[in-house]
Amino acid sequence: MDKNILEFQRRFNKKPKYKVVVPSRVNLIGEHSDYFDMLVCPMAIEKVAMVSYLKPRRDNKIRIYTKNLPDEEKPMYELTLMDDRKSDQWIQYVQGAMAMFAEEYTRRALKGFDILIDSSIPIGAGLSSSTALTMTSLAALGLSNKFPNGSVSYTTKRAIKLINQKGDSELSHKIMSKLCMMGCWAEYWYGTRGGAMDHFATTVSKKGNATLLDNINFSYKYVPMPEEISIIICDTGIRHNQLYSEFDNRKKDAFRGFKKLRQFFPRMKSVRNISYDRLKQNKDKLTDVEYRRLKHPITEKIRLKKFVTALKDKNFKKAGKMLNETMLSLQKDYEVSCSELNLMHKIANKQKGCFGSRITGGGFGGAIIALVDRKFIDNFIINVKTEYDNNIKIKKAGISSKVWEAESGDGLHIEKL
Repeated sequence: MDKNILEFQRRFNKKPKYKVVVPSRVNLIGEHSDYFDMLVCPMAIEKVAMVSYLKPRRDNKIRIYTKNLPDEEKPMYELTLMDDRKSDQWIQYVQGAMAMFAEEYTRRALKGFDILIDSSIPIGAGLSSSTALTMTSLAALGLSNKFPNGSVSYTTKRAIKLINQKGDSELSHKIMSKLCMMGCWAEYWYGTRGGAMDHFATTVSKKGNATLLDNINFSYKYVPMPEEISIIICDTGIRHNQLYSEFDNRKKDAFRGFKKLRQFFPRMKSVRNISYDRLKQNKDKLTDVEYRRLKHPITEKIRLKKFVTALKDKNFKKAGKMLNETMLSLQKDYEVSCSELNLMHKIANKQKGCFGSRITGGGFGGAIIALVDRKFIDNFIINVKTEYDNNIKIKKAGISSKVWEAESGDGLHIEKL
């Protein structure tokens, strides 16, 4: 028997009814683009996931046991759907999910659940550990109360089938889109102001593919990943905190610039409507910071289209070039890099078989991704980790890297036990 099922029984004195798997994700290109209504191209990472076991309750109590918290934080947490905001940051993601789910059930009393969480997603590495917790919480609430889609509530059996089948069916898209948007607003409740990319990537992704997501209408299509290449995650060991990072200030800078430009071009509905030529022609209307903050997502839109076409054509040198250009933009224009990320990028790019690399996730720490010829994966992983970990500054800081291959996997999966 699964050791986590036994652990669940020991902690809660009952057997779990469902197993929920929410993977981590990596964004191939389109970084800091989703909240500007741009296209993004993420994929779920197989075997790096938040795996949870739960059983619905008849009351409004939620009991959570997590195996992945630091020693100073209590692993068992108990709360109700009526509690005020807690001080522990991680539990606020759960509360955000509760708040958004409650809005769909204004005339009904929500029921809680008991849940055990076991995650292999590194916290703060830019691989969406926070989103995985949010989507796990929404799935648990759905299994305990029925999954909503506006005025429609699906039976549990029907909802599980629609979520697990992925693909492009209208009903499957509706229920997953609803969950993803609830997840996005749940993190707004928490205090971050990102877009919906992470929620879609960890929910709708399909094995063997990346997902090209349009953040205006949230339509998506699958982009097959070529067998000749691999995506390698290079985790610097530096951790970021979304709530206290400069992430939100970057967004504010860009939207302040957009507001100025909109005075001259009132028909522009979003940053996506600004061409690079128009931005350059109106540079004098913006501060240098506002110009650079807008330049990143606008030029990233161009790079994304070239990258997706290059993957389709198996032009890996061009695809890698787009990644390197994105890295430069994240360093110079959006300014979300740090010395450790810059070092990892430099080390990765000089390895044989590496076509290009860049920051993935919010930045200010975390990881880079590298596009690598599959024939050179083993040497790439060994060489990058060795050189990074033996750097004088890295050794002095007492940190170390993790470097591994990210295989494309399915999004949210629910199993009845």
